[in-house]
Amino acid sequence: MALGAKMELPRSGAWEQKGNLIQPVVLTGVREGMRLVHEEQFGPVLPIVSVKSVDEAVALANASPYGLQASVFTRDLDDAMRISDELQAGTVQINAAPARGPDHFPFQGVKDSGIGSQGVRYSILAMSKLKSTVINLNKESYTQG
Repeated sequence: MALGAKMELPRSGAWEQKGNLIQPVVLTGVREGMRLVHEEQFGPVLPIVSVKSVDEAVALANASPYGLQASVFTRDLDDAMRISDELQAGTVQINAAPARGPDHFPFQGVKDSGIGSQGVRYSILAMSKLKSTVINLNKESYTQG
């Protein structure tokens, strides 16, 4: 665990596994310089960093080399849109956790997250190659045989 962070969940103070399910770990007291803040975790880990302002939160999020998804929780839609515009992320969820959207939405990251866009339409385009055939019907460009 990150030195100085406190495990809030699970209450036992140690990660727990039940079959294939790993219980989520919630950590408080996490500081900006900790690896836990700037490295992707491939497990149910939620490091909570306390900040003094929205601008500080946005700057901290944007300092990450990753930018797949972000979430903004607020009752003020104007604030949500301003924050969304400032966040360097492929998708920003308003009042919801990061999630894969409908297939007609692109699923993409910025910076070191993701490669290109995913989704049915984008996958088909990525695996297709366009070819154009041009027919010139003036008499000098063809002969009849």
